[in-house]
Amino acid sequence: MRQWRLVLGMAISIAFVALLFWRVDLEAVLNAVRDAQLAWLLVASPLFAASIWARAMRWRAIVRPVVPLSRGDAAALVVIGYAANNVLPARTGEVVRAVLLQRRHGASAVAGLGTIVVERVFDGLVLALMLAGTLAVAGGSGVLRALAAVAGLGFVAIALILVLFALRPGLVRWALQSLLRLLPAALGERVRRLVERFLDGLALLRDARAPSTAIAFVAGASLLGWILEASAYWAIGQAFLLPLAPLLYLGVCGAANLAIAAPSTSGGIGPYEFFAREAVVLFGAAAAAGTAYALALHAFVLLPVTVAGVFLLWRRHLGLGTLALSRVPAAPSASADAGPDGARA
Repeated sequence: MRQWRLVLGMAISIAFVALLFWRVDLEAVLNAVRDAQLAWLLVASPLFAASIWARAMRWRAIVRPVVPLSRGDAAALVVIGYAANNVLPARTGEVVRAVLLQRRHGASAVAGLGTIVVERVFDGLVLALMLAGTLAVAGGSGVLRALAAVAGLGFVAIALILVLFALRPGLVRWALQSLLRLLPAALGERVRRLVERFLDGLALLRDARAPSTAIAFVAGASLLGWILEASAYWAIGQAFLLPLAPLLYLGVCGAANLAIAAPSTSGGIGPYEFFAREAVVLFGAAAAAGTAYALALHAFVLLPVTVAGVFLLWRRHLGLGTLALSRVPAAPSASADAGPDGARA
């Protein structure tokens, strides 16, 4: 299964890279790169760093019912997870972050994945709203409208399912018990424990200790984080002299980041560049300048986070092998619910 996932991701990336350079003047792309005003990186960099900080504080609020984290620990785990996403296929960085949450803080890795799913749903809803809103104001192509519609409906459906799981855990357990009767007893018990741990990660959506103000904070931090990242996209656009109004970069940010929800190679290479280019060209940029912008933008997003994630691994004495984590530990047996250090899988 893993090999087929890698092959599928590689095929999708190659297809989108081919589309990116199809009928584009490569010499004009290189000229646009050479003429870029790199001083704008001094504007883009703090905006992008602030966007990551906002999302880290958002995740800290989501994970608080599971385990309390300091601001520094939350930011470090988020950056390491992002770095792993950039170097590993199929968004494996989410698993790396969950497993590190277990190893460093004794929380359930599966519950950690639950919190990350909540985080990603907020991301998807905000990005779909940004893209759809921009297209409603500025107009859009069929490809971008389809992306906004599919992503929006998909994330709304996932959000409704998560809310159902969080508010009606008894119903989930009843349905689960009915399905588990079809499995061998040992396997059924393991699945049940994994589902229980995952439901723990949805505590923000149901826990009386997580009032509406906490959910409002998470929603606000999600919106702020992506607006800050879109502002960094605007600064990079200024470096390439793109003739786009600042608010249009909300749509560029939405299109590029929703595109990498599909399977692809590490870092979403291919779909990210293609949809970022499609958005800026739709909003008035030349194809060559838009292609150069998309390539430079993705490098700007990927490289600093990856370097920072590796540095944080070194600072925390974890080693680069940590980025190769690829699975969540299985749920423990009933007689060994907690390990020697109190950590639960």
